[in-house]
Amino acid sequence: MPEKTAIAVVDDDPDWGKHTLALLRAQGHNAALFLSAGKFFDALIKNRFALSILDMNLPGMPGSEIIRVLRVNPETRRMLIIGVSGEAVHRPEVIAAFEAGADEYLTKPVDVNFLAARIAALLRRSAAPPEPESLKVGPLVVVPDSQEVKLNGRAVDLTNMEFQLLLHFLRNANRVLTRPLLLDAVWGVKAPMETKTVDKHVETLRRKLGDFGRRFETVIKVGYLLNV
Repeated sequence: MPEKTAIAVVDDDPDWGKHTLALLRAQGHNAALFLSAGKFFDALIKNRFALSILDMNLPGMPGSEIIRVLRVNPETRRMLIIGVSGEAVHRPEVIAAFEAGADEYLTKPVDVNFLAARIAALLRRSAAPPEPESLKVGPLVVVPDSQEVKLNGRAVDLTNMEFQLLLHFLRNANRVLTRPLLLDAVWGVKAPMETKTVDKHVETLRRKLGDFGRRFETVIKVGYLLNV
């Protein structure tokens, strides 16, 4: 029997939280509910979660700040994070979540089948078989099995989705990649989705990779190209 995936649901709405727990457990996951950021952080002392579903509007601490804390902690930096919000969502809030390191952002009410599909896609990509080789392009060195990225010999800190996006670009260097293709290959989304998700992640890669980031070329009205 495959090992159950540990998932944390962090939400101050007990009804929505319990509903989500039932869904996750029906899917075979080992899920736990935390009604505040403090209780979630306390649980992290003894527990390790592969994925968290995080309410971005928890009282006392913005969701984007919670994500930043998770990303700077070596024990939680690779955790997959799905941000959710039941309030009116504005683009700056979504951008702030992705900049902090969210892997996905959904608005309530969340279709249960879509949520299950997104969780499965994220877990599938994070559990892909390790690769022994290193990918080298100029001063950039990427080790897929350990998700290490070095530029000019210095480590570059990327979120899981940023790393997966960079890896896909490297494997398809000098090829124009459309936004729908990237959404399918990296996020596992075939249905229509906000294309700013791709744009924001490419923008972040450009910034984090400095001069190397200039190799990402925008192909107007189409997508992106990594020149090597």
